[in-house]
Amino acid sequence: MKKGKINSLGIALILSAMALVSCQDDNAPKVINPGNPPMVNLTALGEDNQLFFFEDGDINFPAETKTLTGLGSGESIISIDYRPATGQLYGLSSASRLYLINENSGVATPLGGGPFTPSIDGMGASIDFNPTVDRIRLVSQTGQNLRLHPETGAVVAVDGTIKGGTNPKISGVAYTNSVSGATSTVLYDIDIEEDILYMQVPPNEGGLQEVGSLGEDFDGATDFDINPDNSIALAVSRTVNQSRLFLIDLSSGNATWVGRFKQDIVSIAFKTNPIAYAADATGKLYRFNPENPQPSMVDFQGLKMGEQILGLDFRPAKGQLLAISNKSQLYVVNPSNGMLTAIGNQLMSMVEGEMVGFDFNPTVDRIRLVTNTGQNLRLHPDLGTVAATDGRLNPGSPMVSGAAYTNNFAGSTTTTLFVIDHATGMLYTQAPPNDGVLVPVGPIGVSVTGQNGFDIGGNSDNAFAVFTIGSSSGVYKINLVSGAATKVSDLNFTPVAMALGLGF
Repeated sequence: MKKGKINSLGIALILSAMALVSCQDDNAPKVINPGNPPMVNLTALGEDNQLFFFEDGDINFPAETKTLTGLGSGESIISIDYRPATGQLYGLSSASRLYLINENSGVATPLGGGPFTPSIDGMGASIDFNPTVDRIRLVSQTGQNLRLHPETGAVVAVDGTIKGGTNPKISGVAYTNSVSGATSTVLYDIDIEEDILYMQVPPNEGGLQEVGSLGEDFDGATDFDINPDNSIALAVSRTVNQSRLFLIDLSSGNATWVGRFKQDIVSIAFKTNPIAYAADATGKLYRFNPENPQPSMVDFQGLKMGEQILGLDFRPAKGQLLAISNKSQLYVVNPSNGMLTAIGNQLMSMVEGEMVGFDFNPTVDRIRLVTNTGQNLRLHPDLGTVAATDGRLNPGSPMVSGAAYTNNFAGSTTTTLFVIDHATGMLYTQAPPNDGVLVPVGPIGVSVTGQNGFDIGGNSDNAFAVFTIGSSSGVYKINLVSGAATKVSDLNFTPVAMALGLGF
């Protein structure tokens, strides 16, 4: 009996102790750990003007780090985004300037002659590209709502002040469908005052339509981006001692904490897809990923009767797409809608021949124009004039119909000019370019027509061409050491010119 009583008392004491421990556990602070970041590559901007490139969802250790250079004294980049039309990385600075950023070197090149006006209103602002019109949306925490031009760095429109909600404080904006040629898009905003995700509808009027609560306290500066296929939206929220990464549900607004950066991160961006542009003989502009072509198409707007685009190339210094026509007219091309804007008047000298190589020399910001008749010109991209008539292509009577320079980025100090002679099926270097001397590299290995396009990526230095062989057209990768062409994929149109986006 006594033993039974002792056991009952012991059990009671144990249960009381367990209850006490349980109560103490309820009052103890809970340790909350984040989930796992999605397996994506991400570019991040540190508050100390550093770029961090994270791969496969590992935000603990960046694969690469670059320090930004080229900024003014005391100036810092505060927001970044990739341009779908070219694949280039852009940065917004604290001095109200727009910069092109070279991912390989960290060099930032300013666009325009000075700060844009009106300047940034408030302490923080976020930028994102509208892929349908190739313009940059800037929204500040004070409700400022601007559109910027990615080639001039200027404000093209002062739109309606942000309105809706309860004193919204927008700290991050992001568009969907971030691909060149997109025909529709939605702009999302993160309000860090009320911790709400909104759609900005319509963007130019600044109206906010609530999606839902974030479910987290975004009490610090926040930035936000959506990947090109809209499958993942991420936001970074920075407080005094940490930068946390969140996965954003665009349908509900819910934010899920998925990781913490070791660096002080102020902005994030998803790299856009590789992009190329091509023209055909019927007056159409095509946009496609050269590694996986699924072309979208628009008509060139502004061609005269009987006029045809013969050459295309992007200008590294400004990110502009330029074209030359069979009427010897230089144009700026709007990559979103195909609108042509003439630069100057018809060239004097006129373009000789029906096939051209057309490419920017990145070291001097001039266009090299070579033709199947041996013509060798330098063109001025601002005046639309012939800057120099150089030595004709030699030796012999080469039939060059494609040209491309290496190191195709702003600020380049060295470059090599490669050309393709479709008649001999050879890749050459043109050295020196002004003398027109062709030095053989090697055979391309396929028999192509003179209607083709050739370019070298500004970021990768990979060379691609679009060739027509018989009745079939396709994308080919060109080995700049041997000259050999390797087919990548078929095309469903017949190209006569091609340019790669500068960020590829």
